[in-house]
Amino acid sequence: MEIAFLFGGLPFLAIGILVVVREHRERRGTVAMPATLTGFSTGARDGYYHSVAEFVDLDGVTRYVESSVGSSAPIGFAGDSVTVLVSSTDPERAVFQSSLSYVLGAAVAAMGLASCAVFFAIFRPTTFSLAGAAVVTALTTYKVLGSRRSKTLSLEAWREKTKALRPRVYTTATKSEIRWADRDAVDAAVLKQQRASRFAIPILLAAGVGLVVLGAHLHRSTNAFLAKAVSGSGRVVDLAMSHSSDSTTYAPVVEFEVDGRTYRFKDSIGSDPPSYRRGDAVKVLYDPDRPANARIDRGRWNLAVPILVAAFGAMLCSLAVWSATRRRRASGT
Repeated sequence: MEIAFLFGGLPFLAIGILVVVREHRERRGTVAMPATLTGFSTGARDGYYHSVAEFVDLDGVTRYVESSVGSSAPIGFAGDSVTVLVSSTDPERAVFQSSLSYVLGAAVAAMGLASCAVFFAIFRPTTFSLAGAAVVTALTTYKVLGSRRSKTLSLEAWREKTKALRPRVYTTATKSEIRWADRDAVDAAVLKQQRASRFAIPILLAAGVGLVVLGAHLHRSTNAFLAKAVSGSGRVVDLAMSHSSDSTTYAPVVEFEVDGRTYRFKDSIGSDPPSYRRGDAVKVLYDPDRPANARIDRGRWNLAVPILVAAFGAMLCSLAVWSATRRRRASGT
């Protein structure tokens, strides 16, 4: 059902925004300090590789900060010079000066926003869809309320949970608590990542550029079509199935009349479950010179697909450029 896009997108959108806001707050009121990357840990929570840097705090004490965001391959090399943002009021608060968290948060938010946009583009407020949405909403609300704690989480407990998500800071006396990663495992992970990036970066860039070009082409052709299209009324007469390796989607087949002649077309957007049912009345747009060239009129969402395609391509291009920049910095070139 279409509402799954909304319920799936909203959490991603909220999480992405929260990550960005949280990172901004963590960096507020901090002082930039030089640091040296001393190694990597396997983290206390996820088992990924976390960077560990040594720095001298504002009070003259040597401390070690462990990044809160881990990766499948180490970022950087031991001995690299990095910058740490240190809190001027709390010596146990320090973060790496890195855009990685912002990039991840923005990417998650973008996926959620795209999912929500798909929902608004294909959702039709019919009796069937509204009833289905109400049922799904009621069940989701019931599950959420049922999973609430019987005891309200105290402010102190909440602060402890929030603190656990921050980058961890150690002193010389406590650095033995760091779960240092095995050097051989680190070297193997770096080599594997370098080999993969040789192919991944060009593929990401090619795919991103291709989607941007495709989105631009779809946008131009859609604008040209809308500029001369005529509105009409049609009816869904069938649902065309499209099979892939792991799913089946259903696209509405619409019939409409122009000057006493009946035309039929299959809409370009399919979904599972289907967004339309046989017999549904729909608005259509068609080319008056070639009425067979027609599509369902979705109002302000007629340009949604080209924009989403281009936006996703731009995100892939940005990821490819960011990965290439990180790789170049890591290699020292």
